[in-house]
Amino acid sequence: MRSSVASKPSAAPKSDAQRPPPPAVSYDFSDADKDSFRALAASVSFVGVCTLMFAGLSAVFACGELFMGFVPNGLGTALATGVFGVTAWWMVSAGRSLSAMVRTRGQDVERLMEAVSQLRKLFGLARVVIILLAMAVTVGGALVVWCNVIVEKGGKCFGGLG
Repeated sequence: MRSSVASKPSAAPKSDAQRPPPPAVSYDFSDADKDSFRALAASVSFVGVCTLMFAGLSAVFACGELFMGFVPNGLGTALATGVFGVTAWWMVSAGRSLSAMVRTRGQDVERLMEAVSQLRKLFGLARVVIILLAMAVTVGGALVVWCNVIVEKGGKCFGGLG
């Protein structure tokens, strides 16, 4: 029979204050690489600004829908406005980080990782939205098929579908 007994470490671990800091590593991309990043920064920033303008336009539409009494549509448009605004902010932030990387020396990796962080948020949200939309389309399609089967058999479907 084997027993396990936790043994105490012989020496106390060193605290972080006693350890020397890791050496600073500096890396600069080549001019050709920076040209590619410059073009990418311009594209990401352009798409971010356009998305921000679409968010503003959607906000105007949401207010109009709410004012005219179309509350469900207005709330849906307001939700879409929020999503547009958040994604626009992340795109503009990523473009700024890439642009800063092109302009500076010695901080390329840090700036690149800032941009990657913003892009990860953007594409994480896009993944969730795509999954939710796919589920909604699947459920909607299934309801239409179900209602068609019910109506063909002489029954009545719910809502405006039957």
